[in-house]
Amino acid sequence: MMDSESAHRPVKIVHRSAGAVVIHEGLCLVLRTGREWVFPKGHLEQGETAEQAAVREVAEETGVEIAIDEWLGVTRYEFSDRRHGIQNRKTVDWFAAHPVGGVLRVEPIFADGGYVAFEEALQRLAHEADRDIARRAFGLPVDDEDAG
Repeated sequence: MMDSESAHRPVKIVHRSAGAVVIHEGLCLVLRTGREWVFPKGHLEQGETAEQAAVREVAEETGVEIAIDEWLGVTRYEFSDRRHGIQNRKTVDWFAAHPVGGVLRVEPIFADGGYVAFEEALQRLAHEADRDIARRAFGLPVDDEDAG
């Protein structure tokens, strides 16, 4: 039997994802999810490394096939589903990458997407952690060792 306090504690779910800052001819690939601009990313599937997940997710979300250049760091954030009593914690491994094939076609779940200049990406990206990852991908300093 649960006491009333434990019955109201949220269930905590940990998510692990990976994504990439894809740079082509000095431009980077961004996607718009409703009002927010983001880099392509998604969850790791069973047995998959973060690098493999980043390659797969970029291809699934954008049609662009990539090669990884380097690991950029990790971002961490939390979000809640209060209606269902769930507290989500997400860790994302980020990579710098370049296109090696495919054709840009943004997955229908996104409202828009494409390559934009670095400065424009900084203005569009919704989260400071994503802007820090972009700075790292373009070889610029960031304030702190952990982007998230």
